[in-house]
Amino acid sequence: MKKILTVSAVIMLVSFLLAGCQTAQTVQQSVTSTTKAMTSKVKIFLYDIDEKLYGTVPAEKRVGIAEAEKVLMEENEKLKLAELKVEKAELWEDYYSLEMEIAKKNRNIAQAEVNRLKWEAIERSDLGKKDENLENIANLKEKKVELAKDIKDIQGEMGAVKSKIDSLDREIEFLEKRIGEQ
Repeated sequence: MKKILTVSAVIMLVSFLLAGCQTAQTVQQSVTSTTKAMTSKVKIFLYDIDEKLYGTVPAEKRVGIAEAEKVLMEENEKLKLAELKVEKAELWEDYYSLEMEIAKKNRNIAQAEVNRLKWEAIERSDLGKKDENLENIANLKEKKVELAKDIKDIQGEMGAVKSKIDSLDREIEFLEKRIGEQ
């Protein structure tokens, strides 16, 4: 019973960490280390018992075991829910990193456009060397096309990450309902 209370306390701690105002990275590190510790303890609990020996225990002597096993199953579902939420937070972090890459590439496109327009102004003013001016203008146009292609690729990655997030949302919703019904 004391072990079950310990597991419950750890799971509640994980829940509070998830609900707190900590960053996703701090939550992830805390939950990961707690989850690993809990998982190893749960395995110890499960494998500590000689099932053959326990099988010989008369039914009337198994007082409270069914209820404790039910609690353990519920806590395992809560742990799974917490793990899914951490995984979702990691995916959102990936998504936002990709979003930042797109913003940087859009900024680079804007910078290339400014530079192209300046080189064209230099060329129209018959300043500098004509061949260098035209080469710079062509290179900047090419750079904009490359950056636009990179953005399309990143948007594809973002779509895949968002799809995973949506899938996790459905799993989380299912587990939350299931846990709420217990």
